[in-house]
Amino acid sequence: MLKAFLVARREYFAYISAWGFWVGLFLTPVALILGITLPSLIQSSIPVRYYAVIESGTEFSAELDAYMMERRDEQIVDLIREQASLLPQVDEADAIAAYEMARSAGIRVEDAVPAALPEAAKNKIADDDFVRVPSPADTLEGLIPYLTGQRLISGPDGERALFAAFIVEEDSVAYWSEDVVNDTLSNRGRRALERIARQQVFAEAGVSDDILDQVLARVLPLNERSPSAISQTGEVSFTDRAPYLIAMGFSFMLWLLIFSVVNYLLTGTIEERSNKIFDALLTSVSLPQLLSGKLLGVLMLSVTLISVWSLSAGTMALLARDAIPGDVLQGLKGVADPRLLIPTLISFVLGYLMFGSMFLALGSLCDTIQEAQSLLSPVIIIMMVPLLLLPVSLTNPDSSILAGLAWVPLLAPFLIILRVPNDPPLWELLAQIGWMAIFTILVLWAASRIYRAGAVDGAGLTDVRRWIAGLFGRKPKPMA
Repeated sequence: MLKAFLVARREYFAYISAWGFWVGLFLTPVALILGITLPSLIQSSIPVRYYAVIESGTEFSAELDAYMMERRDEQIVDLIREQASLLPQVDEADAIAAYEMARSAGIRVEDAVPAALPEAAKNKIADDDFVRVPSPADTLEGLIPYLTGQRLISGPDGERALFAAFIVEEDSVAYWSEDVVNDTLSNRGRRALERIARQQVFAEAGVSDDILDQVLARVLPLNERSPSAISQTGEVSFTDRAPYLIAMGFSFMLWLLIFSVVNYLLTGTIEERSNKIFDALLTSVSLPQLLSGKLLGVLMLSVTLISVWSLSAGTMALLARDAIPGDVLQGLKGVADPRLLIPTLISFVLGYLMFGSMFLALGSLCDTIQEAQSLLSPVIIIMMVPLLLLPVSLTNPDSSILAGLAWVPLLAPFLIILRVPNDPPLWELLAQIGWMAIFTILVLWAASRIYRAGAVDGAGLTDVRRWIAGLFGRKPKPMA
């Protein structure tokens, strides 16, 4: 046992002293943060795009402007709700009423928000993404140079190409744009046409235009409640949803962690095989001690990663606790729930041993990274499956297919965690963990045999007969 620990210590300090480990350690949370924030930053950094409308009257352009403004007001109301949820001293209903009163008085959006909610950050008010400008031409032929960027058009944000143009004809509306992917503006134009058609039908039927507003005003509020909700009234809050979100986060972090550290086992084993370091190591320790020491060393590396990430997340949560709503803060305490934490830790250890031993076995058969990559593809594909199942499991936690896939040992480390918030029968949870443990032991046994064939007997990736013989503990006959 002492020799295995010495091997583990050697492996641990070899990896932790490498600068690449520390770069990866800090880049991973940065990459996650960027992955979460970049889409909204990209969306907010998109420049204002100009569009024009060519029509004989003003019916379509006026309706499109009205729809754009209503949509803009809805976004601002959502922003006020978000800000009010973080400020206990602010009454959400009063803030929204103040905004609507300011808008009805003709105050601009940019000035109405601070007047209704001074605490709201003014830089969070996004600009209009589309702005209508006077058409520079009355025909499509005249608009083409502006749509293709050959000529620029002046607008409130300076000169730029015309993003799109609506040409209203007698029996249809043509939408012209060089961007054939972005359908945001065309969808808004479609909504404006639907509103015009609705008004015309209502007028022909002698029905008031605001009949739909009257209907919406009478709609009763739908309050989400659950018999298992923490609130005494049964109202569902983030605290009730938190276990599912935390389980998904644990499963993703487990996937990320295993996927990150098992590569160390693969590359390290290939390097030692190609440099004949195995021979020197096996003069001091036995093969089981070497194998267990390598697994233990990278496991210690994983614990280091978990500790640093957990400490960083805890510090950030502590610093931002005053800005976190009460129900969210209460829900985040579920991270330490033993019902979720214990299966997560067991799944991590078994999943790590399972995939780690596979990568060790692969590395012992390969002389180069190029050889390993030919075998890595199936393993990576298998590991991508639980990642793709994460969003599905959140919306369909009771799926019988999901419950069945939890019995697949290669998927079990990730899917068992996702099923814990649903309170599956204890016997089923224990049986799945037990089956995963048995399968892990079988994988460790097979990996140790293949590891011996590759590390000691020199079997290569193409020597199928030799490493299969090693799997069953037999020495292959020399090839003629």
